[in-house]
Amino acid sequence: MWKGCATASAARAGVFAASLAREGMTGPTAAFEGKHALWDQVTGPFELAELGGAGPIGIERTNLKFFPCEYHAQVPFSLALNLREQAPISEIESIKVQTYYMAYSEIGSEPQKWQPKTRETADHSLPYLLALAFTDGRITPDSFSDERLADPALRSLMPRIQIAENPEFTRQFPSALVSRMEVTTSDGRHLVDEASYPRGHVNNPMTEADVETKFRQLADGLLKPETHGQVLDALWRFDEAKTIGGVLELLRIDS
Repeated sequence: MWKGCATASAARAGVFAASLAREGMTGPTAAFEGKHALWDQVTGPFELAELGGAGPIGIERTNLKFFPCEYHAQVPFSLALNLREQAPISEIESIKVQTYYMAYSEIGSEPQKWQPKTRETADHSLPYLLALAFTDGRITPDSFSDERLADPALRSLMPRIQIAENPEFTRQFPSALVSRMEVTTSDGRHLVDEASYPRGHVNNPMTEADVETKFRQLADGLLKPETHGQVLDALWRFDEAKTIGGVLELLRIDS
């Protein structure tokens, strides 16, 4: 359950540290490169210059999640959406997924991934996510409710899903996130689909309209629909905000 609190905890720690600094509290002046500092403790000694040259380190590129689930499930989920149009669940005998090691290890290698009991496990369960894709054709916050986790329609499909590492796909990672899916039907058909770059990857970027659609879908039920446009406008112009308070106030959720 802590996964859902980690970001908020980090933000709280940052605000607390800033408040202490404002009052005169000091800390290590070489927290990254000094003796016994971060680089020594975690990865071994090296200079920040090795990360890309002198000066501030910026984010040159990043990937976004098109679907609100674990990142390595993005390609398999999209493959499932494509194949569900060709095979009703009642006709599916097996679903075989080949993917790179990171995806296999993180979301498709442990027994509990086929028996998720919490929303946190379900979000990192490729069998559960694929069952959602074939059954619902989408993911929403309600997809991880207790009732949905126990839904027999999902549970009956998950045992028919097999996941394996493909060494060739692993060699291509992280440049490409290759996954292949094969669906075998009761009438003997073998439906195959493969992709390398999920929607939102730098090689297959989301549009601004995609981002706004995702925001509206996830904000539904939390923020009033009439405020969605106002919030989006403030977020797109975040760099122009004089203070953060005005933007955060727009995101207030009334209980």
